[in-house]
Amino acid sequence: MTPFELTNQAVESVMNNNKEHHDKIMLFATDWVKTKFKSFTSENLKEDYYSKGNPIPSEPRIFGSVFRELSKNGLIFKNGFELSKNPKCHSRPQQLWISLEMSLKQKSNATPNRNQISIFT
Repeated sequence: MTPFELTNQAVESVMNNNKEHHDKIMLFATDWVKTKFKSFTSENLKEDYYSKGNPIPSEPRIFGSVFRELSKNGLIFKNGFELSKNPKCHSRPQQLWISLEMSLKQKSNATPNRNQISIFT
């Protein structure tokens, strides 16, 4: 098996073994990302999820399967990296994401190519 296949298998295993938590977090995350108009990380989602009184899942890696599903469904897109602020992570690089809504807003606000010459007649 390739590393990619092994990762997919691990993510699916975590998701299937924690289906109840996955579905609850996925429901929360689907609505949550629609309100995000700046870059965010999985840590930001976790903080907001827990601040709403939701329990900590027995398998914290379940958030990885949620982000994978959000990405697969086109609700979020990769947008670079930043160093983690969580002391347990020892400043490791962490994926930044943007929501579909943010991406669409950026595209609608984009200016046309400034180097393009327009001739009005």
